[in-house]
Amino acid sequence: MKTQIITLESHDDLISVRDRMSWAKSPRILLVWPKYEKIMLRPVDLRALQHHAKYLGADLGLVTHRSDVKRDAQGFHIPVFDSTASAQREPWPERRLKNRRGPRAEHPNLRSMQAEARVREAGWRSNLFARTGFFAVGVLAVLTVAALFVPRAAIKLTPITQQQSVTIPVTASDSIPSVLITGSIPAYDINVTVTNSQPAVIASEALVAKFKAKGIAHFKNLTQLVVSIPSGTVVYSAGQNAIRFVTMNNTHLEAKANSFVEVPIQAVRAGEAGNLPANSIKGIEGNLSLSVSVTNLEPTTGGADESAIAATDDDRKRVRDALVASLNQQAQKEIISSIGAKDVLLVNTLKMGQVLEETYDPPAGEPGPLLKLTMRVEYSAQYVKSDDLTQLAESALNASVPDGFVASPSTLIFHPLAGATFDQSGMSHFDLQVEQVLMRRVEPMQVILLSRGLSPNVATQTLLAKLPLAGAPQIDLSPSWWPWMPLIPFRIDVK
Repeated sequence: MKTQIITLESHDDLISVRDRMSWAKSPRILLVWPKYEKIMLRPVDLRALQHHAKYLGADLGLVTHRSDVKRDAQGFHIPVFDSTASAQREPWPERRLKNRRGPRAEHPNLRSMQAEARVREAGWRSNLFARTGFFAVGVLAVLTVAALFVPRAAIKLTPITQQQSVTIPVTASDSIPSVLITGSIPAYDINVTVTNSQPAVIASEALVAKFKAKGIAHFKNLTQLVVSIPSGTVVYSAGQNAIRFVTMNNTHLEAKANSFVEVPIQAVRAGEAGNLPANSIKGIEGNLSLSVSVTNLEPTTGGADESAIAATDDDRKRVRDALVASLNQQAQKEIISSIGAKDVLLVNTLKMGQVLEETYDPPAGEPGPLLKLTMRVEYSAQYVKSDDLTQLAESALNASVPDGFVASPSTLIFHPLAGATFDQSGMSHFDLQVEQVLMRRVEPMQVILLSRGLSPNVATQTLLAKLPLAGAPQIDLSPSWWPWMPLIPFRIDVK
């Protein structure tokens, strides 16, 4: 008999296989399962393909070696063959055709079937006492679960405490890389720049330059060329404390050796120091001195001082000392504000660095009843970090904690006992006072086991008698009207 062979592929599904079967024009349809490819057809899809073949008036057969497909096919009475040749050679099961013209079967008695199918209720379920008993058991079970899981308790304990105190000799230096149990800790450098002014009232009198000395400078040409002498040319006297003068107008020397010219000059600074004897001026500033010589044939006169209120050297020193002291304090405050709140500044390492500005108003030699000094100075210092001190303190304290005690959280404090000393090697030394509160160790599980299931009053008395407490424990129940402590441990919170 003619057989339509359809080889399945990995991408085939129920829809695609049905479409390919619909094109078959033979009474037999053979689906061939590939050996090494997975076909996405479920057992229910195989059943649907069988019904579709019957709809087409054909028989459905399979060629496969997969045991699961064979098992599903046998369940649906679909013939399975080892190969396409055996499928064409061996007989197929005959189809059973339904005779639609045969007599219809009589309908069974539906009422009797319904009565037989109805499940009869057990007799005990209609018993009032049984039903009441089961209801009471259910209510009791709900109440038991509520009693176990609804109550919650919080127990706050105050264990016995004692103070622990240790004095640690500390060595700090920027050459120490890390904290050591021996007391060595790193020191860190910090720099600040501070600016401040210091006014002072001046009561002392001093001679103050009032008028500038004047005279005539005698210039002589040392070359055969014309030499110009501009106004403002500076000439000065010989000696260590040279007095400087400037020419008052422009002039020139003729192109002749030893030609000369006389020019009015005036002292740069006022005062009697400008009154020089004759032939005191010998030098010229600038390149002009290579071709011209100068002197004063007559003394310079007119320079005068007067007595006035003016700052002396002692006044300026007094103002500067006061301002430096103020700058030291200001630098210390700024450094403390720029480091951590618990960091420790090594005050002995505070050093005054470069003076960036130092201005007196009025300048030296000028009168005035008020002297003001403005300074801008760089400062450097070293400090130790609180984290390093905390690490050192915890190491020292934990090494001496008595048995049965633990450190109370957030009670560690430390502070230097005195100012640090600075040795020649650049290390700072100071004593650090370290304190913390110790409390007796209380295990939370022990508290739970002693108190669960008891009334709050009894639990309080039991905990006081069994545990090292400094006062009565505080027990808070939720809900507040519940009379007993919870039985389940995780419903009790111990602090």
